[in-house]
Amino acid sequence: MSSLIQSYNEALGLFTQTEEKIAGFIMTNPEAALELSVNDLASRLNVSPSMVVKASQKMGFTGYSQLKLAVASELNVLVQREKSTILIEDLDAYEDLVSSTIREAYSRLSEDDLKKAAELLVESENIDIYAFGFDAVAGHDLYLKMLQSGKRVKLIENGYEQMISAYNLKDDSVVVAISSTGTSIDLLDALKFSEKTGASVITITPVGSRLSTYSNVNLESYYSKLIFPEGGLITRVVQLMILDVLYLKFLQISGKNFEEKYSKFREVLDFKRRGTKKERD
Repeated sequence: MSSLIQSYNEALGLFTQTEEKIAGFIMTNPEAALELSVNDLASRLNVSPSMVVKASQKMGFTGYSQLKLAVASELNVLVQREKSTILIEDLDAYEDLVSSTIREAYSRLSEDDLKKAAELLVESENIDIYAFGFDAVAGHDLYLKMLQSGKRVKLIENGYEQMISAYNLKDDSVVVAISSTGTSIDLLDALKFSEKTGASVITITPVGSRLSTYSNVNLESYYSKLIFPEGGLITRVVQLMILDVLYLKFLQISGKNFEEKYSKFREVLDFKRRGTKKERD
């Protein structure tokens, strides 16, 4: 099962107004929720006990008791999520957070998954990269890496365009979908269309998320702490680390073929530099 936060995010579009009120209280008051029975919670929120059960089921649990077990197991993450400070006190604190997060996320990466993802990129004829918002920063990073490696690659940030492009791929293509939550409906729709074409899919998203279930290989983006509850800073750092490690594996597998492709990139770069110098002269 996906994490409680992922389950909540995925159910947001399914909740009624009352169910969202119940689930929102549990997510923002996890310690209080653990102390309340289903009847106590219903009374506190002025709803029926059956609505508490329905809200729990919308999140993928059999009932409120099972939901409370998930809250208890993820209590530290939930409390940190709500108490995250928007501003870090000093650079040392930021450095500690980033270094500890990178170490933790790196330790959870699978060598086999990295190799499989790199092989898919090496063997692909076309690469589509799909991402939105902050996640597009990582998407652009991968786009430039693949471009200088001689790959035919596109970065698409519009959901409608993602679906159109995905449906026109071939089985020698690869889609890389990047999402810090793994709950984007637009990305899910695009991957459903790419599945029809036989294209391979690499996802960079939390393990167990809905998005990861549509991939041939998922590179887990893991964050135990966030500066903003919805990410943006730490999520980007982890994603860029994953892409750097993936690219190193890509270069290792590519061997001399990369050197040939990269020489063309350098020729273009040198041409532009010479042209800029002439314009100044």
